[in-house]
Order: sequence, then C-alpha cells, then structure tokens
Amino acid sequence: MDWPAILQLSVAVTLAVWVGLTATALGRSRTRLPEAGPAVDTPPGDEPPAVVSLMVNRWHSDEDAIDSTLLDLAARGFLELRQPGEDPAETTVRLRKGDGRSLTPYEQQVLDRVQKLSVSGEASLASLAFRSWSEARRWRGEFYRAVISEARDRGLARPRLAPRTRRMLLGVAIVPAGLMFATWMVTSAMLHASLTDQITGSLMAAGAVFLALYLGVELRWSDRSTPEGMRVAADWLAYRSHLVAVEGVSDLAPADVAAWGRDMAFASALGVLPTEEALMRSRVAL
Repeated sequence: MDWPAILQLSVAVTLAVWVGLTATALGRSRTRLPEAGPAVDTPPGDEPPAVVSLMVNRWHSDEDAIDSTLLDLAARGFLELRQPGEDPAETTVRLRKGDGRSLTPYEQQVLDRVQKLSVSGEASLASLAFRSWSEARRWRGEFYRAVISEARDRGLARPRLAPRTRRMLLGVAIVPAGLMFATWMVTSAMLHASLTDQITGSLMAAGAVFLALYLGVELRWSDRSTPEGMRVAADWLAYRSHLVAVEGVSDLAPADVAAWGRDMAFASALGVLPTEEALMRSRVAL
C-alpha cells in the first residue's frame, strides 16, 4: 500500500500553522502598559491595591498583590502591625474589628489565614509563611483568581483570547486532528491491523492531538486590559510617579502602615517599596 502524498508531513505542517496562528493571537492580545500622565498626589480611583498591582503588572500574578492587601487591611483597621524591636522581621500582626466595610473574597482569605495561625488573636509575620510549595500554590492560585474576578467585574480586565479567536483556533485544530486520524488509519492498514483496531487507534490519536490543542487554547493565559482598564492603569501609573518622588518610602517597614495608611499599601502594589522589603514580606508574611 503506497503512502498517500497528501499525508506526508501533513500533521507536522498543520500543527506548525496552528502554533503560528496561536502565537500571533497571543502576541496581538498582550497587554501593553499605557503612558503615565502627569504625577498626581492622591489615589486616582477606588480600585483595591491587589487589583492595582495585577493591572500594572499586565495581569500576571505578582506577590506585591498579596503584600499590599495585607498592608491595606492594616491601614483600614482590620489588622494591626507592630514592630517590638529594630528588626522588621520581628513584626507581629493582630486582628482588629476594621472600618465596617465589607471585604472581598481575597481580603477575607488573608484575614482567615491570620486568624488560623494566631494565638490569642496575634501572630508573627514569620508564622504566616507557608510550610509547603503545594499549599502556597493552592492558596495563591485562589487569591489571584479572586482578584482577577473582581477586575473583570469592574470592567478592567477580560480574557486574553476573545471568544471569536478561541472558536477560530479550535476550528483550525480540527484539521491536524483529522489528518492524524487519516495518517493513523493508513499506517495501521499498512501494518495489517484489524479494522476495529484501525478505527480505535485512529480515534485515540486524533483525540489526543485535538485535546492537546484544546488545552493550549484554554490554558490560563494572563488577562488583558479593557479600554477602561488602560485608562485606569494610566491614572495609577501617574500616582506611582508621585510615590516614587516621596522622601522616606525606601525606608519603610511593615509597621509604618500605621502612619502612612493606604498610601503605603498602594506603594507596595505599584512596586515602589524597595525590592528587599517586598521580598521579605512575600517570604515571611504570605
């Protein structure tokens, strides 16, 4: 039995075409940060620090979102951060009543962890660290999904691939899957397999190809900003320009949130606090 010319390298070629189309779609939908306007000295909107953090990081998960949420809860009175000595690593966190405003799911998630690990209502930041990578991965995944959900509800973010693009890519994926079915049928016939085995093997091979491409489309790609999200991001980047110029930000410790308030939470969200401080809190705190 001769090998049909149309099947020679057909699967590889059509897969390459599909990968090229997908890469193009992802490249065109990648969020690019807008230009910041003139610096402003007050927060430009009511977006929570966690949403701001992911927005200015192109919707990629960033530990500053967790740090800034912890600081924001302290600024709003739900937590109290104390530094008994000179070392910020000795900072403790105590539960408080808060300012009466309702909490988002991810804010409640942070409070629940503090409450879970507190003794007599108080815990050290060091005690909040995760004991295993898998636990941290689950906790942070839930946190980031909740933040993205709020950003979408606010009209700031949307899925990376538009529904029309997803349908197009899945439609094109049928081609290499169909060619894999035909290739497997021909190969198994050349090996004198029974018709039942030919069909079964071909369906499994085609299904495996389509499933792989389907998962590629449905992978949790980072979101993209909506037009409103781009406008809001520009406003927050303008506020970031102000915070960068504020004297003393580079010397802040977690307990300083009592004096700085929400400005410190937004400084963390916008990546203004020094790297070593942010890393210290992400490793020690959450």
